[in-house]
Amino acid sequence: MTTASVPRSLLPEAAALFNPAFGAYLMAAAAGAHHRAADTPLPYLSSFLVLPLVLPPDSRSALPRDTRTSLTAWLTRNPQLRAAYPARAAALTAYTRTSHRFALRQGTYSVDAAGIVLERRLPLLPRAGRHDEMAQCTAAAALVGRWLAATPTATAFTLLGVTP
Repeated sequence: MTTASVPRSLLPEAAALFNPAFGAYLMAAAAGAHHRAADTPLPYLSSFLVLPLVLPPDSRSALPRDTRTSLTAWLTRNPQLRAAYPARAAALTAYTRTSHRFALRQGTYSVDAAGIVLERRLPLLPRAGRHDEMAQCTAAAALVGRWLAATPTATAFTLLGVTP
């Protein structure tokens, strides 16, 4: 999905969520949090798990505040979100790929054998915007990045009911 392929019928807020630049920003936030937590890059395959957890409002609002709640415990407490995840992941795969291409073209991060390597720091959100939907999505992406640092890739895919 490119910016040009976003249906014009989407509400402006929905169109903004599916902007490849925003997807790239969220994956960079997840990759940065993963690197800080595990001192390793976010595996490329694991990056496809980020946006389906972060973008849907019901999933994002149900995420815990920190990683004291494990991915396993969170999924056990939210079976409806676990059940919806495979369809969401499939629906967002093309958007994730488009976001990766955008980030690679812009030099936000690179991908090597170990995973996603940030090439530059993410710009900080303006102070006035720290409580808006963008800030909530960014915080959720960072949480998912830390979760994926604590969960082996194969286990995360199994827990979420998807395959690479």
